Formats: sequence, C-alpha cells, structure tokens
Amino acid sequence: MSPPTLQSTLSALRLRLDIGSASRRMLGETRRVLEAVSHDDDRHTITHFSRLLSRHGRSHASLEWNSRESQQRRFLVLSEAGLRSGHSLLDVGCGTGDFVEWLNDHGYDLGYCGLDLTPAMVDHAAFRFPELTFVQGCLLATPPPVLPLPRFDWVVASGIFAHRRDDPETYMRAMIRAMLDRADRGVSVNSLSMNAPHANRWTLFHAEPEAARAWAESQDDVVRVVLREDYDPNDFSLYLYKTEDAVRDMTWTP
Repeated sequence: MSPPTLQSTLSALRLRLDIGSASRRMLGETRRVLEAVSHDDDRHTITHFSRLLSRHGRSHASLEWNSRESQQRRFLVLSEAGLRSGHSLLDVGCGTGDFVEWLNDHGYDLGYCGLDLTPAMVDHAAFRFPELTFVQGCLLATPPPVLPLPRFDWVVASGIFAHRRDDPETYMRAMIRAMLDRADRGVSVNSLSMNAPHANRWTLFHAEPEAARAWAESQDDVVRVVLREDYDPNDFSLYLYKTEDAVRDMTWTP
C-alpha cells in the first residue's frame, strides 16, 4: 500500500476536527478505514461525507443533493428500471439509507443490502434500519467487501461518481462493470451529464451520456441499454439489462 500523501494526511486531520462530536468508536473506525484505503479520491470521499454528515445530520444536504425533491426524483428513476417486490437489491453508495426509506414508503418489499465507503454513513444507516444489512466498503476493493449474497437481482447507484478526480471515466466504467458482475437482472445508475448547462461553473465530474451508453452496449452480458435524460437537465441515468425478462419489467415509458 502506498504511503499517505500530504493531502490525505491533512484530510484526516480535518476529519478529526470536524467530527469531534462523533463517538470515539466511529472516529476510530473512520481512521482505520482511511489508513486502509489506497487512493486519495477514496480518502477524500470518506472525509468529505463524514464532515457533511456531522454538520447536517440525516438530510439531503449531508449527501450533497440540492434538495430532497431532486434526491427523490432520482430514486423514482432508479426504481423505474424494473424493481419489483421480492427482488434482491444492492444499493452502492447507500449513504444513510434514504433509498430504502423511499422504497418502503412506495410499497416495495425487497431483499435490500446497502454498501458505502464512508463508515459514519453505514453506521447511521444501520441505526435507522437495524433489521437490514449495511456494509462498509467498495466493490473495487481487493479483497472485495463481504456481502450477504454473492449476486443480487438489481444493483443500483445514485450520485457516486461526481467526486472522482483521478481518471473519473475509467473509474465509472470499472464500477459499473463491478456492479454488473454482481447483478442477475440489471444495473440502474446515474451521473452528472456533460450536457448540463453552465459548464464554466462545474467543479464535479460530468460524464458524456452517449459515450456511457456506447460503452454499456459493448458489454457482452448486457442485452439492452436505456439512456434517460428526461428528469433533470444536469443528469442522466442508464439502465443496463442482463435479461429480456428484466427489460419487460421496466415501468418507464420513453
């Protein structure tokens, strides 16, 4: 494992100051994970979202959504890929468990598991939903995180690519590939879009929708890809289907 950089060391020091109100146990777990991860982008994600959670508590702001409405609009789009009660679901970048709350409120009964890189997020989600499984980790880690199932019907992710700075397009493709490897029916994922307005103001990663679709269509185990750009001018979503049966479950009508 490569030694921590000055930037990651400073991030760890800021974390210690910013989440001073957190429990000693959680602070220790966060330090342990920061020492174990090998990429500065992962350290940035952990420290950044730990600070936001400490500052805002359970709120859309702790996950950097502009509003609760925009967060929930993306949840609806994720679900319209074809989620059904009785399916199993892995929620990558689950945060504090807001998507499973939305699913419960909308009558879904799924075999849910949440996965997130940030220990404080996982701890918070597990406290909210003690009957469910939440795991700290990353699908790209070696070794990979231990999950309750080797594969899930659906693997979804909302808002997990924006903070990637080191070759973000390669990271996005690698992550979606890892999600596909865990999915039996399909993957539903979103990203900030290169078609969003005001490019001069961007500070986060924006992906090119058509390029993302073309790459997804090149995957041998994907039978159909659906690109959605109808719900937010800053965003796009991809549905990557692994079976024709899963395609027929899609509830969105183009």
